Amino acid sequence: MSPRNLLSWHRNKETSDSSRASSTEPGDRVHRFKFLQRHRTSQPSLVRASSEERDNNTRRSRPQSRDEVEDSNPSRASSIGRESWMILKATLETVRDGCDMFPPLKTALHGVVSIMELVDTVRDAQEAFAKLATRIEGLQTIFNQYQSGRDIPPVIERRLKTLSRELGPITEKIGSKMRRTIVRRTISAPKDIEDVQEAFERLAELIERFQLECNLNVEHKVEDLTTENLLAKLHHVHGAGIDSQAGDACMENTRVYLLDDIGDWTRDPVVARIFWLSGMAGTGKSAIARSVCDRLREDKLFGASFFCSRGTRDDVTRIIPTLAESLARQNVAYRLALLDVLRDEPDIGHYAVPKQVDKLLEKPLRDAFGERSPMLTLVVDALDECSDSKAVMSLLSALVPRSRYIPIKLFLTSRPEQHIQSQFNSAQNDVQNTLRLHDIECSVVEADIRTYCTRRLQSIRVSQEIQEPSYPFPTGWPLERDIEMVTKKAGKLFIYAFTAMSYVEGGSPVERLSGLTELDVTPERPVTKPLDDMYSLVLTHALNPDLQAPREIQATKQLLANILVLREALSVTALSELIGLPTHVIRSMLGRLHAVIYTPAQDDSGAIATFHASFEDYLTSPDRAPETFRIDLSGGHEALATACIRIMVSDALTFNISGYRTSYLPNSRQDFAPISNSLLYSCLHWVHHLIRIPNPSSLLPSVDSVLRRKTLFWVEVLSASGNARLALGLLHRVLTAENTRDRLSPDIAEFLRDAKDFITLGHDVIELSAPHIYLSVLPSLSPSSTIAKTFWPKFRNVPTYDVTGIHRSRGPLLQMSGHTGEVYSVAFSPDGTRVVSGSWDRAVRIWDARTGDLLMDPLEGHRDTVVSVAFSPDGAVVVSGSLDETIRLWNAKTGELMMNSLEGHSDGVLCVAFSPDGAQIISGSNDHTLRLWDAKTGNPLLHAFEGHTGIVNTVMFSPDGRRVVSCSDDSTIRIWDVTTGEEVMKALSGHTDIVQSVAFSPDGTRVVSGSNDTTIRLWEARTGAPIIDPLVGHTNSVFSVAFSPDGTRIASGSGDKTVRLWDAATGRPVMQPRFEGHGDYVWSVGFSPDGSTVVSGSTDKTIRLWSADIMDTNRSPPVVPSGAALPDGNLSQGSQIQVLVDNEDSASGTSIKPRQTPSERPPGHHSIVRCVAFTPDGTQIVSGSEDKTVSLWNAQTAVPVLEPLRGHRGLVKCLAVSPDGSYIASGSADKTIRLWNARTGQQVADPLSGHDNWVHSLVFSPDGTRVISGSSDGTIRIWDTRTGRPVMEALEGHSNTVWSVAISPDGTQIVSGSADATLRLWNATTGDRLMEPLKGHSREVFSVAFSPDGARIVSGSADNTIRLWNAQTGDAAMEPLRGHTISVRSVSFSPDGEVIASGSIDATVRLWNATTGVPVMKPLEGHTDAVCSVAFSPDGTRLVSGSDDNTIRVWDATPGDSWLVSQNGHGSTIWSTIATSMRLPPAPRSAHSLNSDGTEPAQSSSTSQIVSEELLDPSQFRLESGWIKGPRDELIMWIPKDYWRGVLMPRTKVLIGRYRAMLDVSRFAHGDRWTECYTPSMTSSNP
Repeated sequence: MSPRNLLSWHRNKETSDSSRASSTEPGDRVHRFKFLQRHRTSQPSLVRASSEERDNNTRRSRPQSRDEVEDSNPSRASSIGRESWMILKATLETVRDGCDMFPPLKTALHGVVSIMELVDTVRDAQEAFAKLATRIEGLQTIFNQYQSGRDIPPVIERRLKTLSRELGPITEKIGSKMRRTIVRRTISAPKDIEDVQEAFERLAELIERFQLECNLNVEHKVEDLTTENLLAKLHHVHGAGIDSQAGDACMENTRVYLLDDIGDWTRDPVVARIFWLSGMAGTGKSAIARSVCDRLREDKLFGASFFCSRGTRDDVTRIIPTLAESLARQNVAYRLALLDVLRDEPDIGHYAVPKQVDKLLEKPLRDAFGERSPMLTLVVDALDECSDSKAVMSLLSALVPRSRYIPIKLFLTSRPEQHIQSQFNSAQNDVQNTLRLHDIECSVVEADIRTYCTRRLQSIRVSQEIQEPSYPFPTGWPLERDIEMVTKKAGKLFIYAFTAMSYVEGGSPVERLSGLTELDVTPERPVTKPLDDMYSLVLTHALNPDLQAPREIQATKQLLANILVLREALSVTALSELIGLPTHVIRSMLGRLHAVIYTPAQDDSGAIATFHASFEDYLTSPDRAPETFRIDLSGGHEALATACIRIMVSDALTFNISGYRTSYLPNSRQDFAPISNSLLYSCLHWVHHLIRIPNPSSLLPSVDSVLRRKTLFWVEVLSASGNARLALGLLHRVLTAENTRDRLSPDIAEFLRDAKDFITLGHDVIELSAPHIYLSVLPSLSPSSTIAKTFWPKFRNVPTYDVTGIHRSRGPLLQMSGHTGEVYSVAFSPDGTRVVSGSWDRAVRIWDARTGDLLMDPLEGHRDTVVSVAFSPDGAVVVSGSLDETIRLWNAKTGELMMNSLEGHSDGVLCVAFSPDGAQIISGSNDHTLRLWDAKTGNPLLHAFEGHTGIVNTVMFSPDGRRVVSCSDDSTIRIWDVTTGEEVMKALSGHTDIVQSVAFSPDGTRVVSGSNDTTIRLWEARTGAPIIDPLVGHTNSVFSVAFSPDGTRIASGSGDKTVRLWDAATGRPVMQPRFEGHGDYVWSVGFSPDGSTVVSGSTDKTIRLWSADIMDTNRSPPVVPSGAALPDGNLSQGSQIQVLVDNEDSASGTSIKPRQTPSERPPGHHSIVRCVAFTPDGTQIVSGSEDKTVSLWNAQTAVPVLEPLRGHRGLVKCLAVSPDGSYIASGSADKTIRLWNARTGQQVADPLSGHDNWVHSLVFSPDGTRVISGSSDGTIRIWDTRTGRPVMEALEGHSNTVWSVAISPDGTQIVSGSADATLRLWNATTGDRLMEPLKGHSREVFSVAFSPDGARIVSGSADNTIRLWNAQTGDAAMEPLRGHTISVRSVSFSPDGEVIASGSIDATVRLWNATTGVPVMKPLEGHTDAVCSVAFSPDGTRLVSGSDDNTIRVWDATPGDSWLVSQNGHGSTIWSTIATSMRLPPAPRSAHSLNSDGTEPAQSSSTSQIVSEELLDPSQFRLESGWIKGPRDELIMWIPKDYWRGVLMPRTKVLIGRYRAMLDVSRFAHGDRWTECYTPSMTSSNP
């Protein structure tokens, strides 16, 4: 039978006649018998006998009639039967005697022959037994082939055993018949004859089958020999298949999704038939290929595999022949079809690859499987390792397009080499699937590598413990942080993880793993060698001098240097634009580096990137890369710095580069043109490249040129791209980098410092809105700024300021923003390169002190505010203390938590500090105790340090580590012995309020402390004695103090929002009085290790770095020097300022008529204005301040009426004017009340003394004969104004500070508000309590007042609400008035009782309808800090307010727009001009109603009317974080905070303060006209 016929048989075998069966292979017997007939079997007798036997069986199967039996000749039958019987017996004896080499068969045949000896004949058998003998005798021929039992092949031996077993039942059946005829020795019964004959027939069948199988075995041997000879002609590669691969498959539970996807592809019959898995070197492609093979075998879909390997299995021409040979052994149908091909073309295995694809794959597979869908898969791994790239291309070009016609699937893997990638890029999706391993999300790959490392390390531990049980593994090894570090270092390279684990396994596991996970440690050779070999191979090909000219090699190395130093990955197009090389040139160079550098398929999408950081390490390490491959990174930095500057100099960087259409919307709400990637890269990274050039001198003139022309445009790009936060740090690096700072000219250094101040000033504005860089921040600069001098002439149509009394100090060096809550603690690292911060947002952050960049993700884990942070002395650990009552230790380089939290305090932890040797940590808590901890284990040491009776605010070790200093809410400072936990001396007392901060001097001889009493004190550390007088200057609590490293200076941070420096020897301020810039409390300060910088953290959520250098900080000039150039090109008029008013004859925004006024510094308080009041005639305003003075002002002109009234020794906290206006009473922190003559300013009589603490509130009785006071001592006192003596005993009942008192209009009742959150009513004559306390507020009650009719009481509280009470019953008169966002500090009724005014820490004044509780108008905004006091004028048309911003404002309190005509000319001009220029499109607006919080109500069709495009009502302007906004949140303009308090805001009638910022908006271009602000071609003569 030819192979083709046998193939036909194979296809049809399932439909064979089921009746033709064999005992071993059903359905095959007849086919095999015919096969022997056609191929001239050597046993024709067997064939003949078999045929006759079947004929006989047919006859025997027909029942015989009785006559037929009886008519037979008995004697003839007997003779023939005997002869036949004897022939059979003789034959069996011969066979028996010939099978001595196989005893079991001989034994079985011996039994048969022995039984046959009992019978001489079988009647009527005729020749049947003789015929059986003929069928059996061939068995002897088989045995004659073997000399002994050892010669019998195993297959024959197995078949003989089977035959022997099957002869047993037959022998037994024959014996049963024979034994019944022993006497007659003849079997004559028909039934017995038939049974015996049937038994021997079965015996013959068994022997015949045995002979057939033996002959088939011979035939198969012949056929197998032929097959082997033909397949050998393919010359397949040994060891190329999956079973010869030594590497592991993917570890269980890794690459799960990827392998599942590939599995789905292998089982889907309709998908593309080629799957290309592309991946960079070392990404684990071969492991995946091995796993695919394993899964294919499990699913019975495996065809064959070829694993290429450079140097051994790298001949492309061997791949198809080897796959064909292997597949032929797996699949019979393909084998037979392949053999037909090989018979015709035995040398096909050496043909060209395309011919191989045709003859060895397509043709035989189609012959074998026809048009059926493929169910088998061939696997080829590492095609890129083949030596002949052209042959690979030839293979793929033949295979890929024809794959749809070949009924088999191919799974291919390779690196993304260009010659391979090109074949798939052009292929259609229905032909091939492509999966790029390097495109898989990093998190997915990291998870797999993490799993792999975890299991390998666990296995290493188990193995090590078996081999060396005493090996000291730490508890929990391998630690999660070590696994995470290895995972991070591996990136997407499985080869790194594999090599690292093998390295750990090859030595001491704990030490080796520890060495691997250390940061900034160069990996050892065993770890790097596999990577180095891989990189060397790639570069040998890419930089081959035999194939490339030297200049081409140098250009490729330069491109490599550029790519290695790129700060962010760029597309091919962006890189082309940046470095000036055409895209096709870049692609050509990178084509040879595909294995290590990813190049996206499209020029405009994706990004070029090295695949792993180890490639850069290799290229830049002398001991790893040969000289010919080594890259000088400084050359890359110089090339990119030059490229960045070139692009910035070009027209690519220009005004309004993003095409903003309006100035009213923030960046986030604008659709603007995208910025090219090359320009964005240049703006973001020019500094980083510049500072890494060893000598950038040649580039500095270009830097100077581009900055002087385009600084604002550069900032605009950063704003538009959301990177404004980087600007300050970038400029700071240019100024401070070692390679630039000494090479900068004085002019450019000054320019850079002024540019930093510009960015600091408008930081939040720049982030929010690019147009307002020009419209708001630029006009706000000091005229002396070089930025102002450079750019003001080019931007004329912007607001302009004329400023008096405002001086700006040099801004901070850096500002770090990122926390979402108050920053309570900051500290430098010991090397000064980092800053750590802790915040209300529960996070710890670590920053780069050189750039202000966040170095890592926030350290999160605390469940409440982080109040304190510190670095360990070696900088490796950060400790944090939190209100969640825990202390946590963090790895300062990775951010990982190092151990479980330290728990032991029973309340929040407010302070933590390391000992000088880093071995211990001290903590202080709300629970009034200090605790000592072991920094290595986290275990507590000693007992709690007990002694303080209040919260412990700060702790610190002495420099020798033997003592600890602490301070507390109990107003004391205590020094403790660390070894005993006991105090070493009596508590240091002297502060009159909470002590917030303490610190040891560097030599340990002094202690400095800061307190809520606003002072700083110095103490002798050995004795506790004060050294010098208190340091006075702060106007609010001192929250933090720190010594400079040399001990000569002290830094302090305060609630007055400033940072101050003091001379530690004299207590005098050092340099300028203070660092200003923070917008709220400064909670923490500290020096850098070299003492050059101070860090501060604030409630404004920022961290700032300040220069502590005297020369640097004393450079700042006054804001408006005489002769300085103003934005319009004119010079300031020396001692004159311009106040602008409308020219009624001119159109809006045209010419302005100036009038001159003196510009002496306006009068005003030097500090917070705590209290204000109108005189009864409304012509004067009285104010009291923390500057310890009382002042009287003309209520219309703001001119002082008298010299300040001086006498108090502490801040003035409250005042009152007698009903007749003759006297002023003032109460102070000096615990006294003073009476002044309102006309002369002279003090009347001696101070009223009796309170034991601050006097917070005063009120005259209606008849002026008494003064009622409330104090921090918790009492209320009533004084006789004529004698100055108390009228009665102090009124006691409140359990805490009495913040406010008021008397009813009829003088019979007194109401008081207290820190105990209650109001109390008292009989003004007897002092008796009139009713139970009025309860409702949840926090301190700061202010109370009676209505003019005495029927109601209003109160304002720290719970942010205002409440009205029935003065007779004490019941609430209405729901609380809500709107303020922070504590309400002051409340007052209007004279007619219809309106309530309130002032709040949120810096607003609000007016409420006293009957309905609804706001009367929008909040009055203008103050830049808390409003401490409000009061109505006697006629109710005006309201006066005093504020923490040191100013007094008089507001128009009448509804409507009458304020526009009543306000002085300048104020009305500003807002009218802006309003006139704002033509808004029609929009529905409700008329004359506000929500309870002062906001516009929701629009309703029934109540709204359409407002046409008409003049905007300026009263709709509102202030928010320095912004003046329109009714729809339009960003009209931003005013800096230091100017804000000097600008007349809407409804401000009079401003009393030492600051003026006169604003001119006559040429202000804004809204959709904003681009008109840029006037580069105008000269000073232009109108």
